[in-house]
Amino acid sequence: MSLLPDSQIKLRLPTELKQKIENEAQNTKRSMNAEILARLENSFNFKKIDLDGDTVLNPYQLLDRKRELSARLIKAIEWLNSSQIEEIKYSLIAERLGYETAEIFLDWIQGKQEPTFTELRKIADFLGVNQDWLVHGYGHPTPHSFFEAIGNPEIDIPKLFLTTGKTDQEIFLSGIKKIHFVRSLSDEGELLIIREQKNGFVEVLETRAHISTSIGEGGRITLQSFARLWKALYDSSHRSLIDSYLINSSKFNQIREFDIHPLSIIRKTQTSFWWEEIWKKTTNKNIREMYIELWADWDSTSALASEGIK
Repeated sequence: MSLLPDSQIKLRLPTELKQKIENEAQNTKRSMNAEILARLENSFNFKKIDLDGDTVLNPYQLLDRKRELSARLIKAIEWLNSSQIEEIKYSLIAERLGYETAEIFLDWIQGKQEPTFTELRKIADFLGVNQDWLVHGYGHPTPHSFFEAIGNPEIDIPKLFLTTGKTDQEIFLSGIKKIHFVRSLSDEGELLIIREQKNGFVEVLETRAHISTSIGEGGRITLQSFARLWKALYDSSHRSLIDSYLINSSKFNQIREFDIHPLSIIRKTQTSFWWEEIWKKTTNKNIREMYIELWADWDSTSALASEGIK
């Protein structure tokens, strides 16, 4: 027994973690303090194995698959609900997926049973999260990929709307509900695209574009390629399917980290019409003043973008 007096520290716990500790403390009939101490002490007591005289920690001794899946299932439901007006409950998910009762789904959430891989992939599809993240813990919840505009709307528009062509009928019959162009208010003006589908599926498209003058020759070509895409979309009959936003670097990075639902941010952000104006090189005083207040190199960026319009 140590003769040293006990030390005191203050911990700031995430709400979800605090709730988990409280639940475990109730199950073991211990106080919160005793539960935390027990878990800290146990963290130093993992069994070790010896290979050729070197002591190493066996990583599989640290795994608790049911608990890991429980945490990801809870996060997946919270991820979806963060973008919903009315929360989706686990019982509704169970019913929509064809189960007779919600009990089995509740057992999965509570870490009492493990769903099959097939069941997990069905749940991932329903919630709209990355399948490999939910099943195996790879990557992040938000589905994401890469988009590059080559400057030819005949190719770029079908690629954006997941169609084979860009006729009005093809775009109308596509699964796309909205395309959101999101520019960071950083000096570099990084660009993300959020592709929102009619079935509720949302995907973040990364780009290498900087919508600013903080670019080299390659950046100029990319900027002007997007300018041609925006003009073609503006001149089309599906202009109403396009939105754009200007958001601060902090919120932009939250979307880019792929851990939160992107619509939970942009739905709280005022729509901007910069995608309609940036390639026009407008001389309208009111429009210029509106953007220059937030976007220091608006004039020079607009001038550079407009040079790509033929």
